[in-house]
Amino acid sequence: MTTATFRKLAPRQAEALSHRARGLSNAETAQAMRCSVANVSNLLAECFFKLHARNSVDAVAKAVKHGLIQFAVVASVIVGAGPDASELLRTRFQRRPTIQTIRIRNREDQV
Repeated sequence: MTTATFRKLAPRQAEALSHRARGLSNAETAQAMRCSVANVSNLLAECFFKLHARNSVDAVAKAVKHGLIQFAVVASVIVGAGPDASELLRTRFQRRPTIQTIRIRNREDQV
């Protein structure tokens, strides 16, 4: 089995992906980075391409695994949250339904 080689992320791409790792939406990331939501979408799309990822979760996992971004934020959240950490993380990182997932769910209900 061959190991995948990933291209290095640009600083702004790594920053956008780090915000996504913290659970921020595109709008929240755009506000934090002081740019447009479209710019954030483009930065994340480039991250997905460079990391051969299908979604944000896959991109974050690959970037952390290969040392392209640091993921110490979640560790500090877990340590600071105490015994209710899993519940706090579960509510923060719940997947927000998109139009595509709603359409898929509607098709599944019709079958």
